[in-house]
Amino acid sequence: MAASSPLFTRSERDALVVLGYLHLEQSRPGEAAALLRPLHRSNPEDAEVERCLAVAELQSGQAASAARLAAHAYTLADETMRHVLGLVYAKALWMGGDDTGARQALAKIIERRSTLHEG
Repeated sequence: MAASSPLFTRSERDALVVLGYLHLEQSRPGEAAALLRPLHRSNPEDAEVERCLAVAELQSGQAASAARLAAHAYTLADETMRHVLGLVYAKALWMGGDDTGARQALAKIIERRSTLHEG
């Protein structure tokens, strides 16, 4: 069986991510999510797309989706982005009514940052 070609070229992917960011900057998370969902479906291991989609979902009030996306993107991200994704995750938990989970997530972020800066 031949390998299938990607749904989006690298240039198309990059253009859609930039447009997604621009929509977020203009407080239009619904439009950003509409652009990013097909990208995410075609490559769910793209941490940048998933991070941007998590923020769009968070800004749209889709707390459960934002938390799920941020948690997965965290596993793919470098150390700097893990901090950002942890904050998105904590805010999504808080928006979803899980105050305890949000506090625990924030405590882990602070602890991790402290540990990294000590060494």
